[in-house]
Amino acid sequence: MITSLESYVTLLKRYNEHTNIYSKSAYDQLAFHVQDGVTLGNLLPSRALTIFDFGSGSGLPALPLAIMNADYTVYAIESKSRKTTFLTQVKEALALSNLHVITSNLFEWQAPVKADIITAKAFASPEKIQKISKKLRQDHATIWIPMSAVQIKQYREIPSATVVQQDDFLYLKIHHEG
Repeated sequence: MITSLESYVTLLKRYNEHTNIYSKSAYDQLAFHVQDGVTLGNLLPSRALTIFDFGSGSGLPALPLAIMNADYTVYAIESKSRKTTFLTQVKEALALSNLHVITSNLFEWQAPVKADIITAKAFASPEKIQKISKKLRQDHATIWIPMSAVQIKQYREIPSATVVQQDDFLYLKIHHEG
């Protein structure tokens, strides 16, 4: 698993040399962001789950989740083809058969299944994520949004939301009933 995560980071930096999908000025934060995805994976149940990652971008947290647990079926959904080209290259290089790379706008995408878990790092406000996810999720799905401490203060009062902290990582967890 660690080797696969290291390979992912190497592939990201190599691809980023010619196609900007992750800010080079934020490379000092890359290990933190990868660990954020790993930590999220440790918080999720370790059983077969369908996970949709909205706005996957450079693959965080979709790729760490797919790498960590082969029982997860992870859909990395991104509208920009320059980013999904990279995600597809990583999927092939790391033989991630549980990763599905989707080049589509979420409003237009026809999901083949409904999600148990939705993640959305730096994608949109929690309210917008809830609205978009309504037609794409199971009735009892959970949304996990990695956030900073500043963002958590802004959104912690959302009904059905709880703040989950694990080490240096914060998540807004929104649980749906029916």
